[in-house]
Amino acid sequence: MFFGKRNSSWNLLISAAVLAAMIWILQCVVLERSQASILTMSTCESGEFRLQKLPAAMYDQLLEKESEGGSFGKLLTAVMLNGKLDPGEIPSRRLSFSAAPYLKYKRKEFDLLRTCYEAVWGDLKFFPVAGDGITFEDGWGDPRSFGGKRLHEGCDLFGPVKTPGYYPIVSVTDGTVENIGWLPLGGYRIGIRSPKGGYFYYAHLADYEEDFLPGDPVKAGDILGYMGNTGYGEEGASGKFPVHLHLGIYIRTPSRQELSVNPYFVLKALEKKRRNYTY
Repeated sequence: MFFGKRNSSWNLLISAAVLAAMIWILQCVVLERSQASILTMSTCESGEFRLQKLPAAMYDQLLEKESEGGSFGKLLTAVMLNGKLDPGEIPSRRLSFSAAPYLKYKRKEFDLLRTCYEAVWGDLKFFPVAGDGITFEDGWGDPRSFGGKRLHEGCDLFGPVKTPGYYPIVSVTDGTVENIGWLPLGGYRIGIRSPKGGYFYYAHLADYEEDFLPGDPVKAGDILGYMGNTGYGEEGASGKFPVHLHLGIYIRTPSRQELSVNPYFVLKALEKKRRNYTY
């Protein structure tokens, strides 16, 4: 009788333990599915994604993890998703670099978002202006009126020397010249397509470093031209605004051939990676 009661107690304990384990597993599945549910095929076109709010310190941390054998694009996409596309708002001790829930339940969506993040961040090497004292603000999305009401699709960089042609503009990435020449808004501009698909647009140049043609290869750090104030009119127009570089970054998505994203956080991440030239 005594042994029968003991066996019955053990059976109850085992049943309770199994039930608790099943509940825990179910809770984990629900949590993972809930975490992955924020990811859709249109996440890469959302306003939150386009802001590209990756803090410079976290970018450096990702590069360190890549040097240790991690996949930069996978880690970047995971940390952005786990931080709800704004990881700077999450305490670092609570931020996860795990992509497991997204790869398990939303692999196709994750791979698309990863491609988009890599287009922006995957090829960066140098700050776009050679020289000291260069300043910039987060002006992406500010209203503009020349040529009709529109939003500013880039960031403007200024130097203490206001003379057109003084500051060399260097390529942020390796890549290929895709567009060059005059635009009414951008003046003399050059567009570089990076290996991972980002389009880096340098506008209002005073002059080009050489006679570039579409298809020409470019190395990160190569001089593309010189800071100026061209644009807002027919070819040759200049002086309608202060000397500066307008940097734009664009990516391709399933429904957009050219989607502007905010360059501000890219510039913050590259501030310490400047090239110096004697001029």
